[in-house]
Amino acid sequence: MTKSQLAGGTGDPPQARPVKGQLIRDFTLISALGRPVSLSDYRGRSNLVLVLAGGRARSPDLEILTEIAANYAQFREEQAEVLAILQCGRDRAARIARQTGLPFSLLADEDGRFYRAAGAEDRYGRPAAAIYVTDVFGEVFAVYRTAEGQAMPSAQEILKWLSFINMQCPECGHPGCPW
Repeated sequence: MTKSQLAGGTGDPPQARPVKGQLIRDFTLISALGRPVSLSDYRGRSNLVLVLAGGRARSPDLEILTEIAANYAQFREEQAEVLAILQCGRDRAARIARQTGLPFSLLADEDGRFYRAAGAEDRYGRPAAAIYVTDVFGEVFAVYRTAEGQAMPSAQEILKWLSFINMQCPECGHPGCPW
């Protein structure tokens, strides 16, 4: 149950895009290394940053992945894991992973199902960048969707969200937690 549900909110509608205060539904996608990765693999262990970018190796959407990679040690200090998701086949994802050398998992959404569920498509059904920042339970704290005219955040802005999440969470044992 999310904090908003405890405070009198309602449960997540079955087909709704994730929004602040709701849980991201579990999913399983294949990594560029060929192994299945599920959101539930991280529940209770890591805050998550889900970065959905286009499937092109030189896409401007991939710039945020490069910036996050350059600051990845800080993301790990905030007890966060990053999952980059591309709407493309596993072979293309593997090629992009080799080209970029990202230090975090790159997942292939081959049929675009997760993109659609996450609201990461423009009005023509083409992949559009989106970022979700969640706590260890999968509750969404920040949402950015270019399909809705929002700009992508910087790595530093995402890190501020992660720091905020950790200060809210007495269970996580974050060294800066006041509880």
